Amino acid sequence: MDEQSASGRRDVAITALVITSIVATGVIVAGLTAEPEEPQLTVQPVTTTPVTPAPLPEDYVVVTPEVTYPTTVPGCDTVEEPEELTSFAAFGTESQSYDNPIAPWFSGPKAHVMSGALIEALPSDIEFTGGRIPYFDPIPVYDDVDFVMDSTNASSDVSLDGKSGFLSIAVSRTSDGPPPCVAGQIDERSTRSDGTVIDSQTTWQEVNGERTSNRSVTAYVSDGSQVSVYTSAAGEDTALPMSVDQLTAVVTDPGLRTSVAPPPGTPGNTTECASFINAETSMAFSPSDIERLNRALTGAETGALIPNPPLGALRATSWSSGLCQVVNSVAGMLTISVSDSPVPEPITPDREFGSYVSGTTVYVPTQSGLLVTVTTENRWAEEDLQRIALTPGLDLT
Repeated sequence: MDEQSASGRRDVAITALVITSIVATGVIVAGLTAEPEEPQLTVQPVTTTPVTPAPLPEDYVVVTPEVTYPTTVPGCDTVEEPEELTSFAAFGTESQSYDNPIAPWFSGPKAHVMSGALIEALPSDIEFTGGRIPYFDPIPVYDDVDFVMDSTNASSDVSLDGKSGFLSIAVSRTSDGPPPCVAGQIDERSTRSDGTVIDSQTTWQEVNGERTSNRSVTAYVSDGSQVSVYTSAAGEDTALPMSVDQLTAVVTDPGLRTSVAPPPGTPGNTTECASFINAETSMAFSPSDIERLNRALTGAETGALIPNPPLGALRATSWSSGLCQVVNSVAGMLTISVSDSPVPEPITPDREFGSYVSGTTVYVPTQSGLLVTVTTENRWAEEDLQRIALTPGLDLT
């Protein structure tokens, strides 16, 4: 196999891993049962009526479309024969930083800029279930993987034109260019005047007779960016919430290209902040709500704390329905969260736990019923944190 084919197979493996991580709510195990070996006879056989054991139940029966080969694919000069995909597991470390050395193009401010571009590229009337606005997460450090996986992902459950489904976007860099066209893995390939290659596919999978349709579009941009978007829904492909054209508009958006650095002073996060306290809420923040709060937070008086990156990148997360931002500061980790949670009971010595007891936390209710929480990893003056929480405009009145 030549070098291009090898890199293509690697891309297939990465794509398979990404899609598996997107859609799996458990692990599908393919079980093979073999008939038990008969023991060696130590006595003369006795004539008996044979009993056929009942077949073991199959937990999962997975059916996918049959692949025709040889075949042609629009936009592909040649189409390769499909190979059987092998699966593997990759595990990331618990604490993920936006400054992952395997992806020098990526950072907290870059994630913030790309997340804004993503919202702008999606249809204006799309709805995000539970206020989980998609935001690009840190790139994990994977163990026991013999090639670089530098993809950042953003995802959400969405509704559009009365159709609901799952949506996920992945952005990475590649020096290999588009992979070979493989039968069963691509419906169409197109090449734009700027050299961008776009692959699309709509397909399905049935598990125990329950069908899930999915649609994916990937753009291979001449600057080395690889942008993939994936959507899935139960039932036939008519249930999918976004069309190929709508997905193509996302992957070709200039704001998702990896070669463009964010402007100096752009807000951002240092880590994914879902594990921090007081980020739960019963309300659903809209993209405009988040933009409004972030615009106010950029003007916060931070005094000697010197947040890095700057404040103004509150985000929803996959683990929490509230908003939060976590940055470095002179007082260690500085966290700001916005929710409609009630003010918690004061922490007394018998309730002290975790790392929060070493720092300082203030809670400031707003006029509209929100709760702004500001926490430092190390002890700091409460009046400085209250000043941040009382930033003019940091409310939805």
